[in-house]
Amino acid sequence: MFDHILVTTDGSALGNLALPIAADLARKYDSSLTLLYVVPQFLMLLEGAAYTYDYPAERERSLAEGKRILEDARKTLDYPRTRVVQLEEYELKTEQAILNEVERSGAQLVVMSTHGRSGLAHLFLGSVAEAVLKKIRVPLLLIQAPDRVMRAPTSVPSESQVPSESQTSPSGAKEPAL
Repeated sequence: MFDHILVTTDGSALGNLALPIAADLARKYDSSLTLLYVVPQFLMLLEGAAYTYDYPAERERSLAEGKRILEDARKTLDYPRTRVVQLEEYELKTEQAILNEVERSGAQLVVMSTHGRSGLAHLFLGSVAEAVLKKIRVPLLLIQAPDRVMRAPTSVPSESQVPSESQTSPSGAKEPAL
């Protein structure tokens, strides 16, 4: 079904949640696996404005960190048909670098984690996963952090949780139980 699967990581615990799932899928479908790390852009704040910069020392540190992240992830995957790719695409946003690698590699499935941010965090930090989802042309499996997963109630509320007749206001509206 999937001859080639691409999985992304940023090296964080959340980013690595996608790794074992991608490896399991690769084993199930006897797929090749590409492990992708995109070197983040450098941002510098000066007088309220953001600027990108490319200092040689920071660049080397970032590349070394990416190499470490990929080696750790490769060990976690423990899958022999894994190819690692580190992209240094400063002129592109992370999501576009991912989309380009999907196209270049011929991946038929992409597995990636999502932070599941909402509100102001989503507004300011954005979502790489959401941007990829809007433009990708192959199936995308998003893995969300366990504490962000919404769970349906598994039981009916107990009597102590349901307002009683004595807790009804004169207008007939139920008052919250104390």
